[in-house]
Formats: sequence, C-alpha cells, structure tokens
Amino acid sequence: MQKHRMLSVPAILVTILASGFTAAQEKDKDWKLVWSDEFDGPTLDYSKWEIEVNAFGGGNQELQIYTDRKENVRVEDGHLLIEARRDNHGISGTVREYSSGRIRSKHRGDWKYGKFEIRAKLPAGQGVWPAIWMLPTEEKYGTWASSGEIDIMEFKGQEPNVVWGTLHHGKQWP
Repeated sequence: MQKHRMLSVPAILVTILASGFTAAQEKDKDWKLVWSDEFDGPTLDYSKWEIEVNAFGGGNQELQIYTDRKENVRVEDGHLLIEARRDNHGISGTVREYSSGRIRSKHRGDWKYGKFEIRAKLPAGQGVWPAIWMLPTEEKYGTWASSGEIDIMEFKGQEPNVVWGTLHHGKQWP
C-alpha cells in the first residue's frame, strides 16, 4: 500500500506540471517576436547595439572606463562577451585601473510594452557588477530617475547567490 502512494504523488505532479506548461504555451502564442539578437555574426550588430564609451563612472563610483575595444566587447562563437580588465587604459584624458564594456539599444530597439527573454552567464568575484537595465529613450519627466528605470537584473559578483531586480522612479538623482 505504501509503495502505491509514493507512485501516485509523482503522477499527480507530472499532470499538474503538464497542464501548467500547456496553459503557458497557450498564453505565449499571442506574443509576436519583434526584435532579437542571437549574436551569431562575426561582430556586434551595430544596427541593434551601440557601444558606450565613457569615463563618467555612472554615478555609482565605478572604477572602470567603458571602451569599444575588442578586449572589452566582442562576439565569439554565438556569444556576446563583455569583459572587465585590469589594464590602466585611458580615454579623453582619464586613465583608470580597470576597463570594461557597456552596450545599449537606445534608438535601435525601443519598446513601450513587451516580454523580454535574456540568457546570460554572470561572473562571480569581488568588484564585478553586471547589470541589464531598461531606461527611457527620452527623459520625458526629467533626468534620472524622474522618467524611470527598470533593472531587469543586477548582480554583485561577491554575492553569487543573489540577483537584484529594481524599479527606480520619482525625483531626480541624487
């Protein structure tokens, strides 16, 4: 009798999971793909992405500069690689101990509504902070954060089991 009960729980679980999967498929059939990048070309697709180059620090006391060098941003074997490096690189008269890459789709892919799917491998380690943000194309209500920001994902490399998602809005920063 005990053996029979143990088999029925997995059977019920499979039935519940299968019915949920069917409902999800039914719900997703109304979505229409309007933009994608599989990074399957030899270089970054500049019709979809812009590489940001700056030494601003992003208001977060960041220690790196953002470059367009292949050492920092490149496509390899169907993957986008954004690599932080310790290399004392400089731009516009500013030299920093670290360099990295930063890309955006501003004016190349702008959406008011949608469903977003992202696959990413995140590096662990002290000082790394990969993030995927959604920012407004136009700052209709003023500078950050008046017009809003959705942090799809932020990851502090020294906390490998924590991923943040945040909604910024309201008054201007700081």
